[in-house]
Amino acid sequence: MDVQDYNSIAVAFKKASEELGRVDCLVHCVGVYGYKTLEQYDIPSIEEMIATNEMAMYLVAKEALQYLKNGSMVFIGSTAAQVGSFDPVYAGSKGAVYGFVKSMAKALAPDIRVNCVSPGVTDTDMTRAMNQERLQQLKDMILLKKIATPSDIANGIYFLASDEAGHITGASLDVNGGYVLR
Repeated sequence: MDVQDYNSIAVAFKKASEELGRVDCLVHCVGVYGYKTLEQYDIPSIEEMIATNEMAMYLVAKEALQYLKNGSMVFIGSTAAQVGSFDPVYAGSKGAVYGFVKSMAKALAPDIRVNCVSPGVTDTDMTRAMNQERLQQLKDMILLKKIATPSDIANGIYFLASDEAGHITGASLDVNGGYVLR
């Protein structure tokens, strides 16, 4: 689906519901990173970042509520929003995830659990595009001295979506190898 197009989102959920019979969980895993300082951003770039990282979250969750009557929602935050980032627009757009998750957890309890996974540096196309020197600096700051794999993040998502996390809502699970300690 195109997460910036509400009609596309509606069609995707309708199709999922028809083909699967029900919707038990929403995993919202979308993001773009600008690799820019605030001074380097122009208005269209800021709007794109907010549309992808923030507005899409609201639109997808709004449509999911038409189908999800119990179960869970898992959103993807970022350590950048927890500790700050070279890219303040990215960090700000991901910071919105935390307020949204806590607010939705309050609004949807007890039927729907709403949580967040907060990845650190992860081996994705997005991080492969980073400056290699900066990527090594980040890796050196990770206590476990390795960059997360997509499976590391998926395992956290799976846990929060599962019945094993049945008494967890409004939380953020940090999957960052010790980059951020809270």
